[in-house]
Amino acid sequence: MQAAVSLDQTVEALRELEIWSYQLAFYILQDERLAAEAGEQALLAMGREQAFHLQSPAERREQVKKMIMRKALIVSASSGRRS
Repeated sequence: MQAAVSLDQTVEALRELEIWSYQLAFYILQDERLAAEAGEQALLAMGREQAFHLQSPAERREQVKKMIMRKALIVSASSGRRS
């Protein structure tokens, strides 16, 4: 049961950051498709982090921000664009 609670908490924490993640990725990439891809990749990566749901909201935001920047660079490079 503990794993299910942790999963639910993680999903809820990620949902709270979903729109903000997209906005940040769009600000960096200036492309809707690439921003959606970078945001999705970042949130999926953060969801795999064991202690993500245990962090404070400010810590979560900071971690997601760093991950968005990384994923935006990767997505931009793989698309042949420079941001």
